[in-house]
Amino acid sequence: MKTSLKVEGMTCVNCARTIEINLKRLKGVKSVEVSFELGRVQVEFDEELLSVENIKEAIESLGYRVSKGTEERNKDLFILLFCIFISLFFIPLMFFHNVRVEFVLASLVQIIGGYSFYKSAYRSLISGVGNMDLLVALGSTGAYLYSVLTMLKVLEGSPFFETSVFLITFVRLGKYLEERAKERAVKSLKELFGIQTSKVRLLRKDGKEEEKNVQEVFIGDIILLRTGDLVPLDVYVLEGKVEVDESVITGESKPVLKTAGQRIFSGSLIINGYAKAKVEKTLAGSYVSLLIKLVEDALKQKPKIHRIADRVAHYFVQVVVIISLLVFTLWYLSTGDLQKSVSFALSVLVISCPCAFGIAVPLVLTVGLLRAYRKGLLVKNPSVLERIKDIDVLLLDKTGTLTESIPKVVKAVFHTEDALDLAFSVANASNHPRAKAIRDYCEQMKAKTVSLQDCTEVPGEGIYCGDYYLGNPSALGMNHKNSITVLTKGKEIIGEFHLEERIRSDVKDTLNYLKNRGIKLVMITGDAQENARRIANALGIEEFYAEVKPEDKLAVLEKYQSMGHRVGMVGDGINDAPAMAKAHVSFAVGSGTDIAKRVCDVVILSGLQGIKDLFEMADVVSRRIKQNLFWAFFYNALGIPVAGGLFSSYGVVLKPEIAGLMMVLSSLSVVINSIRK
Repeated sequence: MKTSLKVEGMTCVNCARTIEINLKRLKGVKSVEVSFELGRVQVEFDEELLSVENIKEAIESLGYRVSKGTEERNKDLFILLFCIFISLFFIPLMFFHNVRVEFVLASLVQIIGGYSFYKSAYRSLISGVGNMDLLVALGSTGAYLYSVLTMLKVLEGSPFFETSVFLITFVRLGKYLEERAKERAVKSLKELFGIQTSKVRLLRKDGKEEEKNVQEVFIGDIILLRTGDLVPLDVYVLEGKVEVDESVITGESKPVLKTAGQRIFSGSLIINGYAKAKVEKTLAGSYVSLLIKLVEDALKQKPKIHRIADRVAHYFVQVVVIISLLVFTLWYLSTGDLQKSVSFALSVLVISCPCAFGIAVPLVLTVGLLRAYRKGLLVKNPSVLERIKDIDVLLLDKTGTLTESIPKVVKAVFHTEDALDLAFSVANASNHPRAKAIRDYCEQMKAKTVSLQDCTEVPGEGIYCGDYYLGNPSALGMNHKNSITVLTKGKEIIGEFHLEERIRSDVKDTLNYLKNRGIKLVMITGDAQENARRIANALGIEEFYAEVKPEDKLAVLEKYQSMGHRVGMVGDGINDAPAMAKAHVSFAVGSGTDIAKRVCDVVILSGLQGIKDLFEMADVVSRRIKQNLFWAFFYNALGIPVAGGLFSSYGVVLKPEIAGLMMVLSSLSVVINSIRK
């Protein structure tokens, strides 16, 4: 059994690692996947040995919260406002030096504002994975205890209670802003999760309406759809008509009219109208659930640069604690000044920012993947954003990629009276674009259905129904120069359909963009040589392969790979699955309703323009990851020596609270750079 839980309180990737390590220790747990970016934990477990409640208890015992509600959010905001109020109150106290009042106020902040840091620090120590909260807890506690001991005259020096107060306040404020920023970044996916918890208007058998949770609706139930409704389940219309925004499926927001008998997929928005609809799939099997799974699976995978950054963040805390102890020892041995030694050591602890390393890569990837989704691009593996830049040859399937998915019949010739009806009936056995075009034409000509048996579709050839065949004439050894589909009875041609393909409107701009990137374009198609040449010439594609069967596409791809090229491929992801699977990066162009069947790295819902969008997005993601990692390295490489007092002889000294503020700003700058447009 699998369960997916929303978990609050993770402050960095090491928190996610803490949860993962502890859950894997539970008897009955098979696998654990934690997404820090989305705040979700997915656990596969043996339900005979473990329950969902046991898993929730294990997570909450570590100090995290499962499915945090509005009350908890308000509590966090109240604590932040309380800390800010005390900090403002501290400003005049710094001049009047009322140590007792400072002690009381600092103690309140330490208990109320610092409690969550202590919990997080404790669980990180238990799991053996240090995190940012451990550094904050050590820094604030060190400043507080030193101030208490100096106040009691146990140690010489002056108390600096304001350090612990400002440090906790600054970090809490930074985490609040960071959380809000990340929420905006994953808003589109949260909206999809929202569909899963929405309500529907159920039409009962007595004719009355009843509002129900979407989880309580079953196949065969009838629901009512009105203007403004977000459809939470896959349904088909029984009565009425509605205009629907299907951009979640097609990537295009143009309204589509749906009438009786037509399907509406979950995630669609009712723009206008009213309809009664019958539930075809429950929530678990709906398109939105599939879409969420694909996006979540993509976010769980870590490309190489992500894994490297995670390793740096993992060991960073231990290294910082050691450096802090060395700074304290060196300063105390060289000066004998305890207060100065403690101050420098605390500054090193709190200025160090493991989160800058921890979120430098995953947040950029998360934002990139979700922005790709909003542009009609379903990226199944984030490593695509690394690999796509290496492509130097791109194989392009013609039909449905370079040309409109459904061609148009411009001429039909029938040699028998029943040829029209037979063609219509044979075409009904296939969803191939040519079969759809012929079916549409026959419907316009008022064709009737003829009963046929044993219909079989052979990829690259056509449809066989007993003695009848509809498809490519070359499959029967016939030579035709033009783009033609024949209907035969035995060896006799009884019908001919001349089809014309129209080049997609977004193709030329995209191909020019790819050429300018230095990518060699190669068209590959099962169509006749003459028609393939016509399309290739119109698009300026110098190399093309015609009359290629689906199983032969792999050989073409391997030919270029053997020459040392990194070959990408654009196809349908179904008929050319072997070639797509071996491509450096593979793209499937089509509707989102069959994305699970498509063997590819990226499903393009919005046309070939999506490839250009993805290349540009990969450039942005790569650039921002480099910027974030450079900043994280530069900040820590400069900040730690400054905080340790290396430049104190020049008057450059960082108090612990200022060091804490710099740590917050560093983390926040990485977040802002990651989510900016």
